Amino acid sequence: MTRQPEPREETRHCIKCGREIGPDETICAVCNRAGMTTPSATQYHGTMVAAIIAGVAALALAGSFAMRDIGPFSAQVVSSAPAAGDRLEVVVAVANDGERTGRARCRLAAYDGSGRTTRTLGFVTVEIDGGQRVEMQETMPGIATAPTRVAVSCEG
Repeated sequence: MTRQPEPREETRHCIKCGREIGPDETICAVCNRAGMTTPSATQYHGTMVAAIIAGVAALALAGSFAMRDIGPFSAQVVSSAPAAGDRLEVVVAVANDGERTGRARCRLAAYDGSGRTTRTLGFVTVEIDGGQRVEMQETMPGIATAPTRVAVSCEG
């Protein structure tokens, strides 16, 4: 008959000094001279979750304050003309209707006679002071025939 080994109690070690401690302890009596109880794992995890939530909320609030009074941006196509090498040269006017300096993310779209989008181009403007308007020239590659309409939209 085969004897099964007796289950051994797993020994634990103090997290500060490494001495052997009981199964329900995390720190030895020498390291915990004041006799204070140590926090449980749930308390550690709860504290970390609360800190992460507070950090995300603080970042969202800081981002909101940083972007306040920038934009909205209005844009219009001033002109568009075919260029050599299947390109379209487009002049766009973008205005910052807000109070602070900022950049706009814009999207140009070229449409054919049936109203389908033939090509799009995304770009970022230069910094535009609050209440100011700038004109920019952008080149849309890959347009062999002139589109019937070119539109632009911008956001902050």
